[in-house]
Amino acid sequence: MSRSKIWRYYDKLDRNSARCQLCEKVIKTCGNTSNLMKHMKTHPQVDLYDDETVVIRGIYKRRDPDDFKRRMRKALPFKEDSSDFHSELVSKASKEAASFIELDSNGLTKVSSEGPVAVQSVGYAWFSQEETVSGETVSAEDIIEFEPKEEPEDLAGNSLHETQKVSVQEVDFEPKEEPGELVGKFILEAQNATPQEVVNINMVVPVARQRSLHQDVAIFICRDRQPLEILEGEGFKHLFKVLNPNYKLPSVAELKAIISREAQLQRSKLRKQLAGISTLSLSCSMHTRSEGQSWLELVAHFYDGRQRIFRTLSVQNLSNPLTSIHINDCMVRVCQLFDINKSKISCITTSSNRMLEDAVTLFLGEQHHVLCFADHLSSLLEAVVQRSEIHIMCEKVRPYVEAHLDSEDKSSHSKLKLDGIKSFITTYEMLEPYLKHTSTSLDDPLPLSQEEVELSLQLLDVLRPLTSSIRELSRTPYPLASNALPIAHTLINELKQERKMEQQVTQELRLFMMRQMEEHIAGMERNFNLAMATLLDPRFRNIPFQSGVLVAKYMTQLYDMMQAYTESERLVTVEHPVNNDCFDIWAAYKAFSNGKQRLLNENNGLDTEDEIASYFCSGISSLQADPFQLWQDLSAPHPFLHTAAQKYLHIPATAMSPSRLFTDDGALVTEKYAVLLDRNMEDVLFMADVPQDEWQL
Repeated sequence: MSRSKIWRYYDKLDRNSARCQLCEKVIKTCGNTSNLMKHMKTHPQVDLYDDETVVIRGIYKRRDPDDFKRRMRKALPFKEDSSDFHSELVSKASKEAASFIELDSNGLTKVSSEGPVAVQSVGYAWFSQEETVSGETVSAEDIIEFEPKEEPEDLAGNSLHETQKVSVQEVDFEPKEEPGELVGKFILEAQNATPQEVVNINMVVPVARQRSLHQDVAIFICRDRQPLEILEGEGFKHLFKVLNPNYKLPSVAELKAIISREAQLQRSKLRKQLAGISTLSLSCSMHTRSEGQSWLELVAHFYDGRQRIFRTLSVQNLSNPLTSIHINDCMVRVCQLFDINKSKISCITTSSNRMLEDAVTLFLGEQHHVLCFADHLSSLLEAVVQRSEIHIMCEKVRPYVEAHLDSEDKSSHSKLKLDGIKSFITTYEMLEPYLKHTSTSLDDPLPLSQEEVELSLQLLDVLRPLTSSIRELSRTPYPLASNALPIAHTLINELKQERKMEQQVTQELRLFMMRQMEEHIAGMERNFNLAMATLLDPRFRNIPFQSGVLVAKYMTQLYDMMQAYTESERLVTVEHPVNNDCFDIWAAYKAFSNGKQRLLNENNGLDTEDEIASYFCSGISSLQADPFQLWQDLSAPHPFLHTAAQKYLHIPATAMSPSRLFTDDGALVTEKYAVLLDRNMEDVLFMADVPQDEWQL
């Protein structure tokens, strides 16, 4: 029985496997050639019925000849006075090819004109040692040519996303490995590539690698909110020259185009994402510099699946004169840009600004407005710090702290902290460590007397719940609105507690703070959106309310909403077939436990159909839990409340990130916004909070 022709393209490894000479892939034979024939169809360049052809195994690379020689001299040891390395390779290959391959004037391979077939070179041929010493004799007419379908110029002009579709891994051309490992690396990385990819790898990889690094630079610019002119800085250029000498930084115009293109892609993606959700809320803040420049920031907040998301929609300059009508027009344009229907917007949280409040009233109505809770805490802390009893102490302590920080005593540097100019919480952070430091530094001349130290300790004790609340809000970029009432209620409760041996100054400060919080919490409880967010948070429910009348009013509104919801559900109820192929043991447990809980409620005389009553009669959940995750378990017994919670839980308690409001670093971020807006770099600010994994890398 004659040997099959397919074996001309394979090396037989054992009775059950063979290696393809084109791509080095091992194929199982199972005693026949069916798998071999099937695999060979993946190489369309090969004509299985051409009896006059065989294959030279090799990996083709296209590189600049001079650059290639320079790198290979570094990678492979050979004498300086030896002949060109590339010439040695091709000469060795030509001996095996019956002297049909030779070099042209440019150092590229070609086929001798004596052969019947003229083959156009597509790059450099690499041969393993095992292949170059084999005893096979191959003629020119036996060589199979793999030509690229695109010209190199076309490949270079492709977009970044097209070039990155190549399945071959990027090759690091820096010879970091030993010479033998470097050659093996090229072979291994192209081992599973198709012939077309092998030909194109040298043209695609440098372009893709270069553009990928451009993307990394763009991420740095956006995430750190840096001006594009940083690319032209001498230190920045030096850093990249040291890290990657072969990388050429893009120009300012090129990087701006990259960021603009990514911003357009992200806007399109965000528009589709917003189209798929049923409800969202907005936060809006306005900033004005001393120079007169003003700008508006608009951020969307929503749940996508179980994940809470906040995304900047727009950061734009405001033209003078500023009016609420102009701000309303800006909101309308942004919502039109992202196809946001007003009916989807639950409410808008704004900073304390009369112009913003009027703009929200024009845009959605007064009932859809929520005031920034962090703004109130910041105003209260500012009023407290500026009181004479605390201001005088700070004036005495500040020079002492400055002197110690300027001294050579490094031990005090980690204990003491100087207050900031724009952050009032740093006043507390300066006084607290100072009072601890004085207990171990009695030999130093201290700026405060013993009586003043005792008074300071009492004042800080009164301030501690307020500063703790501010730190709690600053833990997340945008805290939930449902956190506001519990924090405010707890603050008032703490301020009502009288201290032992309380001095009159301390008592006056405590009562002042309590009155300020009581006035504010009354307005918070009257805000329907804020109240609903708190009531529908399983961690709080109806506990953090001072007014029982308002709670009863909201319960009545919930019952009215549930009746409308129930009637609408009856109209659209559809029986879904049960899938018996997929059984979830925990889903079955939930159904069993809900039925048992219903039975217990009936035995205790509770109305099992009243999901609102059963929800508020249940105990509160863990304060560390995510309220939206808690509703995954509560959704079965409380379907209406689960639907209502999705509308209110995403509402933010603050108009902007609390860290920008309470810290000096946040003030620097605001300054960066102003600088970028001066340079018309709204795209950078839009991309600043885009997660890195969403960039098209």
